[in-house]
Amino acid sequence: MHDTIDPDERTAKGPAGGHEGAVTLINSFVVPPERDEAFFALWTEASSYFRSQPGFVSLRFHRAVSPDAQYRYVNVATWATMAHFHAAHGADEWQRLVRQDAWKEFPNNPALYEVVAAADADALQPAT
Repeated sequence: MHDTIDPDERTAKGPAGGHEGAVTLINSFVVPPERDEAFFALWTEASSYFRSQPGFVSLRFHRAVSPDAQYRYVNVATWATMAHFHAAHGADEWQRLVRQDAWKEFPNNPALYEVVAAADADALQPAT
């Protein structure tokens, strides 16, 4: 995937054959430092919508501390299933949100992932 400002490409695509189990959206954004406030307002509106959707599991929103990071913000959201992810992203309300002109100044690069291993301070565990 490449950076995009096209509303039709702002949503990550899933595999043609579907996917069993949870999916994690990792969505990276190009945001100039002087536009943090405007970007955060848009992101907050979108995240509020997603958090209210069936199948939404969790969200982490990251800001780069490395001064040379291409993507200053990275959104990591987990959905219970691919079907839940697609339902939320196919809804009219999401289409309204993603088509706001203000998003055009913030290119993004979305992709879906599955967890294959998880670690904590004690051990690395394969995903089940």
